[in-house]
Amino acid sequence: MRATNAINEYLDYLAIEQNRSKRTIANYNHYLTRLIDYAGDIKVSDINPDLVRKWRLWLHELGSDRSDELSKATQNYHLIALRNFLKFCHKRGIESLSPDQIELARVKRPQVTFLNNDELSSLLNQPNTNDAAGLRDKLS
Repeated sequence: MRATNAINEYLDYLAIEQNRSKRTIANYNHYLTRLIDYAGDIKVSDINPDLVRKWRLWLHELGSDRSDELSKATQNYHLIALRNFLKFCHKRGIESLSPDQIELARVKRPQVTFLNNDELSSLLNQPNTNDAAGLRDKLS
């Protein structure tokens, strides 16, 4: 089966059987279309580890309208869409690469910091309560 046909079936599956939002379906379509942009309308069975590795390199060098390269997190979204698509193919008996063979890139998450009591008190004491805007801000 050609990838575009299988992807269209997968998107229908997401809409009808999985009840995914239109935005989720649009995102998955976007990510999987990038695979087609890279590899062409290949057979699903032609998706192999070597093709995925080369696609990952292509994604790594692909820019977006906001930066010169896609972030690791965005690249992972592409891979997650591909893994889920391959799971769908396995369920439907379509010969394809095992989704377990696709690993995500490690992404360093920013460290979350919290305000201490002094910083919180200072922040809450900032509004000037002598005018209406300051009173409003103090209540917020």
